[in-house]
Amino acid sequence: MTGQIKEEGCIFCNRLHWDDEEHFVLYRGTGWYLILNHYPYTNGHLLLVLNRHQPALADCTAAELADL
Repeated sequence: MTGQIKEEGCIFCNRLHWDDEEHFVLYRGTGWYLILNHYPYTNGHLLLVLNRHQPALADCTAAELADL
């Protein structure tokens, strides 16, 4: 695709440390952040991303689930 930059590492981990406005991060909570999907399938598609890698919601801590 034209204009895309190849990104090193995990795209979600990278957004933990990059500029929010430039990378479409709308909100940061204690355990999660809310981001606009750069290539949405539908208008207004949002992604809720945990601040750490976990394979399932059942693996989240009670504090992370409360923040969700």
